[in-house]
Amino acid sequence: MLFLLLACGADDIKHSKTDHWDVSLQRSTGSYGIVYIGDETKISDFKYDVSGTNISQQGSALSDHTTPFNMSGTVTVSEKNSDPIQFVISWNNQIESVTFQ
Repeated sequence: MLFLLLACGADDIKHSKTDHWDVSLQRSTGSYGIVYIGDETKISDFKYDVSGTNISQQGSALSDHTTPFNMSGTVTVSEKNSDPIQFVISWNNQIESVTFQ
């Protein structure tokens, strides 16, 4: 998938980090990646919500996972639409969020 992102205009990939997550979004394709960068060795009850103008998407990995852990997917966004897109991530009874402007 990394090759595909590089071939499709990697210059529009935006990254935002929290204490535990590195989230990337490429507006031109809607591709996103969520990568755990924290210190925990196990991820339990992982869930995420993606929201924005005309966007409402959820995902989860309810079984336990050892780290490294990542999730990827696609949302329907327009490169010309600059409205904020928010990712809310919950796991191990914690919640963090990132917003792309």
